[in-house]
Amino acid sequence: MIMQLNALGRLALGLGLLLLSWPVKAQLSLPEPSPPATIQQKIGFTDLTITYSRPAVKGRTVFGGLVPFGKLWRTGASDATILKTTDPVVLGGKPLSAGSYSLFTIPTQSAWTIILNRHVGGHGLDGYDEKNDVLRFTVKPDSSARFYESFTIEVQDMVRNRGMIYLNWANTSVHFPIVSNADERITAEILERINGKKEDKPGLYYQAALYYFDNEKDTKQALGWATKAVALKPAFNYLHLQAKLLARSGDYKGAIAAARHSAAVAQQEKFTDYVTLNNQLIAEWEKR
Repeated sequence: MIMQLNALGRLALGLGLLLLSWPVKAQLSLPEPSPPATIQQKIGFTDLTITYSRPAVKGRTVFGGLVPFGKLWRTGASDATILKTTDPVVLGGKPLSAGSYSLFTIPTQSAWTIILNRHVGGHGLDGYDEKNDVLRFTVKPDSSARFYESFTIEVQDMVRNRGMIYLNWANTSVHFPIVSNADERITAEILERINGKKEDKPGLYYQAALYYFDNEKDTKQALGWATKAVALKPAFNYLHLQAKLLARSGDYKGAIAAARHSAAVAQQEKFTDYVTLNNQLIAEWEKR
């Protein structure tokens, strides 16, 4: 009898252990329904990182359905979407200090409110408090160029020190600009080296003038630097830039003379591309 009880006890214990282990063994390893994603982009000197999750449409009505109009949205799924920038930037026309922020939105049919918030440790809307908002701005939604099954954040349209952040899902696209502080840093270095340290170098004057020309900054100042570069070293590329700055300032006679000088030097040094460029500009300016 005792032996039978011992056997039954061992059987019961074995069944108990089997039942305890069953839920663990029954769990399957499945892909996340809203997989996480991270995008990284350098804008000027600034590193931008956006971490978010990507829910899918799955045949549902997204905006005005799954994402109600007029309600705060986590702008993704799972944990809050996080935007991190290593330098101060201008986002949607408003200044934003370097740091990490959660990104929320309030979509409506006619406008979206974009929100950056200090609280970054939340899941979804957990921990969100309006008093921690650091900036808000509104943008108009557009129809996307294609259908986006998964929610997608992109950084596109990169030009110099700026780009555009796109929020795309289903047939809707929202975008807003991000501008780095590269221009402030470059301009400060130029002025410090030229005015502060008094570096009298033709290459520095040329680079400073070219930066101002390309970014459509103070033409008079740029022309002064280009003229100093030419005086120290009449290189064909220095003369070419001087010619373009003279034309931008309205002095086409001076621009033509500088372009002809540039073309002659370029011809001597066998830089035929610059000869062609100068001749094209001369033909254009002679019509003014």
